[in-house]
Amino acid sequence: MAKKRRSKRDTYVPPEPAKPEPSPRWVPITGVSLIGVGAIVVVVAYLAAATAWLIAAGFAAMAGGLVTLSQWR
Repeated sequence: MAKKRRSKRDTYVPPEPAKPEPSPRWVPITGVSLIGVGAIVVVVAYLAAATAWLIAAGFAAMAGGLVTLSQWR
C-alpha cells in the first residue's frame, strides 16, 4: 500500500489575528487622574476625620481609574 502524500492544501493555517486599534489618548490620562484624585480624597478624608462616604467615594474613584486603565491598549 502506498502512503498518501499530504499537500499544502490539507494543512490548516489559522488566519492572522487582527491587531487591536490603539486606545484614544484620553484613556490613560483619565485613568491616572481618577487614581490620583481618589488618593487625594482618601488622604484628605482621613486627615479631616470626614464621613465614611467620602472615603468610599475616594476608593470608588481609584477603582474606576483601575477599570479605565485595564482598557488601555
